[in-house]
Amino acid sequence: MDDEAADQISAQQILKEVYERRKVVKAATKVDIVDLEELHEYQRRKRSEYESYLKRNRLDMGQWMRYGLFEIEQHDIRRARSVFERALLVDSGYVPLWVRYIDSEIKLKFINHARNLLDRAVNLLPGVDKFWYKYLLMEESLGNLVIVRSLFTRWISLEPNVNAWDSFVDFEIRQEKWENVREVFARYVLVHPSASTWLKWVRFENIHGDSNSVRKVYELGVDTLLSFQNYEQTDELIKLVISFANWECSEREFERARSLYAISMEKWPESQALKDNMLNFEKTFGSFTSAEESVIIKRRRRYEDRLRENPRDFDTWWLYLNIIEEHFKNELSNCLEKSVHDNEPQALSKNLSWKQYILLWVRLLVFAELEISDRERTRMLYKKLIDNIIPHKHFTFSKIWIMYAEFEIRQGDVNKARKILGRSIGMCPKHKTFKKYIELEIKLKQFDRVRKLYEKYLEFDSSNVSTWINYAELEENLGDEQRCRAIYDLAITKSDELDLSQESRQILMQRAIAFETDEQEFAIARNLHESYVELDGDSPMTWINYAHYESSVPTDEQLSSLQEAAEQGDEDVEFKPTAENYSRSRQVFERALNHFKQKDNKKGRMAILEAYKDFEDINGTDEQRETVLKRIPRVTTRLTADGIEEKEYVFPEDENAKERAPNVSKLLAFAKRWDEAQRDAER
Repeated sequence: MDDEAADQISAQQILKEVYERRKVVKAATKVDIVDLEELHEYQRRKRSEYESYLKRNRLDMGQWMRYGLFEIEQHDIRRARSVFERALLVDSGYVPLWVRYIDSEIKLKFINHARNLLDRAVNLLPGVDKFWYKYLLMEESLGNLVIVRSLFTRWISLEPNVNAWDSFVDFEIRQEKWENVREVFARYVLVHPSASTWLKWVRFENIHGDSNSVRKVYELGVDTLLSFQNYEQTDELIKLVISFANWECSEREFERARSLYAISMEKWPESQALKDNMLNFEKTFGSFTSAEESVIIKRRRRYEDRLRENPRDFDTWWLYLNIIEEHFKNELSNCLEKSVHDNEPQALSKNLSWKQYILLWVRLLVFAELEISDRERTRMLYKKLIDNIIPHKHFTFSKIWIMYAEFEIRQGDVNKARKILGRSIGMCPKHKTFKKYIELEIKLKQFDRVRKLYEKYLEFDSSNVSTWINYAELEENLGDEQRCRAIYDLAITKSDELDLSQESRQILMQRAIAFETDEQEFAIARNLHESYVELDGDSPMTWINYAHYESSVPTDEQLSSLQEAAEQGDEDVEFKPTAENYSRSRQVFERALNHFKQKDNKKGRMAILEAYKDFEDINGTDEQRETVLKRIPRVTTRLTADGIEEKEYVFPEDENAKERAPNVSKLLAFAKRWDEAQRDAER
């Protein structure tokens, strides 16, 4: 142990070793040049170093720039320009190279050379703003205002970002050329038509213009942005309108501001910012009620115009009725009648338009019954809708039939409600109608009618497993076990003919097993479990549930003894699992293991063994637990063809079977030798 501790390496030792092995960078030797010959030798050597390096790596732009700066330090501008030009031939899009080249020319006061370079740069890379700013800064510093203006004009012709336009505006403001600023803004708002751009123009006019010019800019901005149908920045546009209205208030033009808010509320009725600002405006300068009424009236007119153009615009009808209901209640009845009169959709399929139209009818029916309590009118409307409006040959609306039946029930006429629901089932049966009719008869305790309805329901759709189960549960609740069992048997035996899905069959089996268990018909339940295993035997849970079931219910003999004890008056009779019950469960587990072994389903086999182990942990002896534990597989991993690790179970039973299997190759060899020996003997 001491030797191992001595061999361990600590972090401190690693750091010490790294420090000892570090490379010591020697400082560059300082060269003192005393005469011209040494200077020329130094220059020749450095140039040779730069050239040799650039031959090896000509794309190192940093080295090119260092080479150019070296020549500038040697006051050889001709050579420096040559180096920079050679570098530009290598990579003409490298911005720092251009900047270094231009700065060198400006620093040495070669302005024409710098101007030529900047002109080349903005022509070659017009999208780089840095060149434009450097060019403009140089010319403005030199006082060449005409050139600066021409450069700005040239730049904005490329439609750059907003910073370029703002710089142009600031330049013209510095020169106090107000008309030029307005011309720039006129082009600015066309390239960047956003509310923020118009507000910049407004701020300029507030300082350097008059109220008329400010109002013109606001009006032009709002009209322009509204003309863009695909303009998505609604919040920005609303901010512009609010700014316009606030400015009108500052000019004491309150009617103008009120009109702006009213029109804006019609355009964007859901805008909370508009509502808040309009409320503040009315609190400060006017009556909010008058403004709200004007907005509502204009909105109603707009809806009416839209409905005159398209009377089947049911969305608009709904909004229109909301306004009428909230503000013009005395007109609501007539408007509801108008919304459904001769407006039914022309399509013969159940589409969105029909659903919206029926919702308008529902609104009218509810209003007629509950608001004005006109029963006869409500009944007449139901008849009109069912007899003349809905095309039942193509589709129907079960909601309307159910509402009509519920209306008649509220009037105390149950027989009429039955006729309505029966007519619906006869003309156009639907699931909702059947369920409502069955629910009604159950409440009325007319179970013979319920049975007939379930029979009709199954004739209509026999593949609906919930209908079979509900029918069986009804008979179970009524205490008719024979009917309930017959329903389950019919559904299970005729499942292929009824076109029941695999999942539906499983649900039926589970409910039938639960029913037979509750009725203490354990033999029938076992048969159902066997059928369930045949149906879904590839699911480990099916076998596991079957095995647990065997240990939780008595055998036929145990059931007889329990019944005899109960008949003799023993109140403490309780079933307790015995060794026979546990043996039955083990038999099911063994069958399951053989089944999955034959199917070569190792995962399913493993799941059964885990459940078997849990079962023995609770109910088995130590020997039985040990037997199951020995059968638990060994988990290994293997690589698939795709290189993915996958679990693999190696069962001890399979390994033992391989060891016990006869060696066929050896048997064949012995047989061949025996055959040869027999032939030699015959010779």
